[in-house]
Amino acid sequence: MRTVQRTLLSGALTGVLALTMGVGTAGASTADGGPDTATGATTVRTVDARSGDVITCKITTHLPHYSHHAHADNRHRVNVTADIKCSKSVAQLALRVGLYKNGTLYKQSGAKVNAGRNKVSQNAARRCIKRQNYTGYSVGVVTFPPGYTPHTKQVKHTSATVRINACRRR
Repeated sequence: MRTVQRTLLSGALTGVLALTMGVGTAGASTADGGPDTATGATTVRTVDARSGDVITCKITTHLPHYSHHAHADNRHRVNVTADIKCSKSVAQLALRVGLYKNGTLYKQSGAKVNAGRNKVSQNAARRCIKRQNYTGYSVGVVTFPPGYTPHTKQVKHTSATVRINACRRR
């Protein structure tokens, strides 16, 4: 049963990533990002109808960056990371990340799923090509515990576009 759920979820996230990507304008519903996120994050909330308890989850796509810290055969990569963080543990979190080069999908991660946790993170990385514009995009599905409304919520976020002029350590 879990394999079927993961396969369906993976397919759904792939479809969402392919269909909803609008690289060029970075969207955000809240502007409270850290130093490595130029566009903030997208936040969703759910409420337990019985107790009034609230769970808040935030998805953040960090800025694409040149990455030289990988093993020797994986050096000279452009990398983008994303995460979903919730105020409390939820039934399930799923996240997929896309790396776009000049507005075209360049690398897509697999779906990473965490059950019974309050956070999940994932990345997408591929060979760095200098003097290109890179954008990160992430899409996730949050499944809240029983009794919370909405029970499932799709979240997505786009990073700012970053120009990487040099694929080497500075």
